[in-house]
Amino acid sequence: MGIGGHRESGNGSYLLHDAEAGQVVVRGEMPRPNGGHVADSGHFSLEDWHFGSGLSGTFSVFEHNGQLVVAKDVTANIMKSEISSNGLFALFQTANGPTDDARKLFLIDVSKREILYSVDPLAGWPERYSIDEETAEVIAHLTDLGSFRYDSQGAFIDAEKLAQAKLVSPRYEFAIPAAEVLLKSPDLTAETARQALDIVERARKHGADQVDFWKAKSLKLQGLAHEALGELREAVKAFDEALALDPKIGVKRKRDSLAKKIG
Repeated sequence: MGIGGHRESGNGSYLLHDAEAGQVVVRGEMPRPNGGHVADSGHFSLEDWHFGSGLSGTFSVFEHNGQLVVAKDVTANIMKSEISSNGLFALFQTANGPTDDARKLFLIDVSKREILYSVDPLAGWPERYSIDEETAEVIAHLTDLGSFRYDSQGAFIDAEKLAQAKLVSPRYEFAIPAAEVLLKSPDLTAETARQALDIVERARKHGADQVDFWKAKSLKLQGLAHEALGELREAVKAFDEALALDPKIGVKRKRDSLAKKIG
C-alpha cells in the first residue's frame, strides 16, 4: 500500500512512458522525484528534492532503460534542470543559500559521465534553459528579455547583450537596476548620466511609481543622475522625495551636502 499526499519519509515513484509503444518502459523510486525531462534518445533526468529542513538535493541522469548514468549530490536546493534533445548534455541550477553549491549552474557531459563546470548563473533565473549540442553552449531564456548564452567552459558570453536588453526593457524591475549599474560606473559621463535619467523616468511611467520601494529607488537614482549632470537643485529635490518615502534610502548626507553647496 502506498502513501498518498504529504509525507516526510519513504520513496516516491517515477516512470518513463513510451508513447509510441503505449507502454511504461521504466519504473523507479527515489525520495522526492521532481523536475523530470526526457531526451529524444530516451535518456531522462530527475531532481530529488530530499526530505528535511537542510538545503540539499540530487540531480540524476538515466539511460533509456533506467540505468543510472550520473548523479550529483549538492548542498543546496535544486530549482531548475534540463537535458539536451539527444541526451548528450544535462544541466541543473541551484537556489540561493550559504553553501558552495548554492547559486550555481552545473553542466554535465552525459557520455563522459562528468561535470564540465559549475558557475555563477550570471544571466539570473531564466524561465527555461536549452542546450546546443554542437557547441555545448547553454542558452538561458529570460521572459521579456531574450536568450543569452554561456560557452562550453561556462563563461557568460552575452553579458553585454543582456545589459542592453535590461536598459531598454519596459519592465521597471529590469530597467531600474540597469540604470543603477550605469550610474555606478567609474567612467560615468554626462551622456551616460543622461541615459540613466531617461531610463528611470521611463520606468516610473511604466509602473514603478505604483510601488513605494521602486519609486524611492527611482528618485534616488534620479538624484544621482542630476548630481552627475551638475543639476544640484534637481538632485536635492529628488533626494527629498526619496527620503520622504524611505528615510533609510541612503542619501541623507549627500542631500545635505548638496544643499549646502546650493546655499
